[in-house]
Amino acid sequence: MLSSAKNPVKKKYRTGLYYRLSKEDGDKVESDSISNQRMMIRDYIRGREEFCVVDEYIDDGYSGASFDRPAFQRLYEDLKSGAVNCIIVKDLSRFGRNYIDVGRYLEHIFPEMGVRLIAINDNYDGESERRNSDAITVPIKNLMNDVYCREMSVKIKTLLEAKRKRGDCVSNYAPYGYRKNPRNRAKLMIDEAAAENVRNIFTWKLEGMSDQGIADRLNRLGIPSPLEYRIKSGQGISENFKQREQAIWSSKAVFRILHNEIYTGTLVQGKRKKLDYRSKEIARMPEDSWVRVENTHEAVIDREQFELVQRLVEKDTRIAPGKDKVSLFSGYVVCGDCGAKMVLRTSGSKTRKYQYFICNTYKKDRSCTTHNISYEKLYDVVLKAVQHQVELAVHISQLMETMDSASLNRKQMMQLEARMAELTEEVSRFEKIRKNLYEDYAEGILSREDYMEYMELYSRKINERHDAMKEVAREKSTLLHEDMESEWVTAFKKHKNIAELTRPVLVELVKEIRVFDNGSIQITFQYQDSILEMLDNFSECLSVEEIGNEKSAEGSVADGD
Repeated sequence: MLSSAKNPVKKKYRTGLYYRLSKEDGDKVESDSISNQRMMIRDYIRGREEFCVVDEYIDDGYSGASFDRPAFQRLYEDLKSGAVNCIIVKDLSRFGRNYIDVGRYLEHIFPEMGVRLIAINDNYDGESERRNSDAITVPIKNLMNDVYCREMSVKIKTLLEAKRKRGDCVSNYAPYGYRKNPRNRAKLMIDEAAAENVRNIFTWKLEGMSDQGIADRLNRLGIPSPLEYRIKSGQGISENFKQREQAIWSSKAVFRILHNEIYTGTLVQGKRKKLDYRSKEIARMPEDSWVRVENTHEAVIDREQFELVQRLVEKDTRIAPGKDKVSLFSGYVVCGDCGAKMVLRTSGSKTRKYQYFICNTYKKDRSCTTHNISYEKLYDVVLKAVQHQVELAVHISQLMETMDSASLNRKQMMQLEARMAELTEEVSRFEKIRKNLYEDYAEGILSREDYMEYMELYSRKINERHDAMKEVAREKSTLLHEDMESEWVTAFKKHKNIAELTRPVLVELVKEIRVFDNGSIQITFQYQDSILEMLDNFSECLSVEEIGNEKSAEGSVADGD
C-alpha cells in the first residue's frame, strides 16, 4: 500500500552513536563525560523513529587531534560496509578537533558515502536545508576546535615540563623495581620484590654474565618478566603487543634495566616527545635536552655499581660458545704496539690445557707480531700489580690519619688564597676608579650619561668580584673540613688482603692492560688523575720513599718473562 503525499514515510537511518573523551584535549568537565554524552544523544533520538541505533562507539581517553582511534576506526569500517549510514555526536569537538581532517570528512568523504552526521550542540545536520549557511559556520567551529586543541597541547606540555624539572615522575607507570607512592603519585617508592631482581641483574653483569645469559637465568628461575609482573600486580598494562602467552625475559629488557639511571635515585625524563599534537609519532630527543633531577627517590643501585656496569659497555664482552660468562680479562688486554684487542686461545690435550693471549691483528693478517703471553703469567702479574696498588692506598690512608687536612691540601689552599688576594686587589682598584669617576663628573670632565654608564659598569665588576670571593671562601671552608680520604683510596683500600682476581675487582680497579712484544706489561688503573693529584700533594709533605714509586699511578709495568 502506497502512502499518501500528506504522510510520507520517513527514511530510516542505521545510526551509530559516537562518544569521545580525552584529558589530553582538556576534556575534563563533567558535561563532556561519556555518560553525559550518552544521555544527551539518547534524549535527542527519543521519539525520532527515523533513527535505528545499530551500535555505540566509545573512544575514552583518545585525543581528538587524530582520527587514529579504535572505536572511530571500527565505526568507519561499518560506514564503508553500509551497516551504518548516520552518526550522531554531542558536538563537532567530540567528532574531532583537527580542522583539516574534520573538514575533509564533512565536505567530501561523508557526502560521497551518503552518510549523515548530526552534531547536536552545534545544531549541525548533514542533511539540513541550511547546508549552504553551514558551509561558513562549520569550518569556523572546526577551526576553533583545532586552535583549542593546539592551545591545550601547549599548556599540557608546559605543565609536564615544569613537573619534570621539579622532579615529579610524569609517566603513567613506575619503572620495574619501583611503584607509585599512593600518597603522592608523582613520587616513586621501591617495590622490594622487583628491586631484588634488579640488584641481582647488576651483580650478575659485574660477574661477567651477558645480557642474554642473565635473561636466561631469570627465566629458568621462573621470575616474571617486567610485563608479566605489572599485569599480575594489577597495573592495567595492555597485553595487545604480547607475542606469546606469557612474556619472558629478553636481553633487551635486561639491557634497558642495566642502562636506566633511575635505579641510582636520579629521574631522567623527556627522552622522547610527540612531534605534533595531531600526530602520534614520537621522536627521540637529544641528550642535552633531557630533564635530569638527582635524589628524587630512594636508590636501588648505588652510583658506583651503576658506573661500573656502564664501563663494561665499552669493553669487548663476547662470550665463548658453551659459556654463560665472559672470561676474566675479556675486553681489557690490548696489544701494546698496534692497539688491537688481544684474544684468548686454548691449545693442548684433553688432560692439559694451555691458555694464552695473542694480538688480534696478528691473528687476522700477520701485520703485527703475536705478543704471546700465557693466561697464568698475565694473571700473576696483574694480581701483584693490584696488590701493590692496594698496599699504596692502605699506606696513604694510614698517613692521612696522622696528618691534618691543611697540610695535605696545602697546594690547593695556597691557590685559593692567591685567588682571594687577586680578587681583593681588583675590588680595591675598581673602588678607587669609581671614586675618581665622581670627581671627574663634579669637575665637568664626564657628562651625566657617561658618569652613570661607568658607575654601572664598575659597580657590576665589584659585585662580580664579591661573588667570586664568596665562592673561594666556600671552597676554602670545604677544603678544611672535608673527608680527606679520596674516592680512589676508598676503592682500592676495600680490597685489602686481596688474594685472587675476580671480574668485579678488575672492572672496578683496572682500566687497561697493554702487552708489549718484549714481554713487558703495562697496567693502567682507574682513578689515574686522582692518584697523581694526591701523590703530588703528598710530595710536599712526605718523602718519595714514604709514598712509593709514582710510576705505579701512571701504570704498573712488569716483565712478562
